[in-house]
Amino acid sequence: MKALKTTTAALLAVGTLALAGCGPDNTGASPSTVTASETTTATTTAVDGGTPAPGTTTSAETGGTPTGPALCRAADLKLSTGRSDGAAGSAYTPLIFKNAGMHPCTLTGFPGVSFANSRTGDPIGAPADRDKPKPTVTLGINEKASAVLRITDAGNYGDKCQQVTAAGLRVYPPDNTESFFLTWESSACANTDVHLLEISSLVPGETGN
Repeated sequence: MKALKTTTAALLAVGTLALAGCGPDNTGASPSTVTASETTTATTTAVDGGTPAPGTTTSAETGGTPTGPALCRAADLKLSTGRSDGAAGSAYTPLIFKNAGMHPCTLTGFPGVSFANSRTGDPIGAPADRDKPKPTVTLGINEKASAVLRITDAGNYGDKCQQVTAAGLRVYPPDNTESFFLTWESSACANTDVHLLEISSLVPGETGN
């Protein structure tokens, strides 16, 4: 999916997660936990906005009467990252969504992920490709779901890349029009024909597997 520029509100970093990145340095360093609609400090930020990402749908658009837990909304989620590991010119990091709301909710499919040039800025290059789909995940209160983000080293693509420095990652929970911004300084490719990012489907737990 293509991630778009969102109307911003600052978010709060609520924890620090020690990471051991084994991949190349220019794939970026993972940030800590973030949540929607509050102020943030240090190097981890997230923002929300009201501009729909292309291809997303909402419950209002699909109609009908809900028969089970509602869709997890960004305002009720906290986003954090797991341990980063590297192999063959790529870094792999779980993106972890925690249900911080007051009711169970569901997540289906893939987060939308792209590099961004600032917290309030435009996406850079191609959005994340998607791996194989998985079944819907139902999250009880404080339960977690995760998806693995692969970032390929921009240096692998030479001049074709049109290399620039990204300020972070824009992350949309599935079927949401609000997004998180993760401060994640990294080399990115302005050329949209180069696909550095790939995201897996959400599964229960924190490992993305």
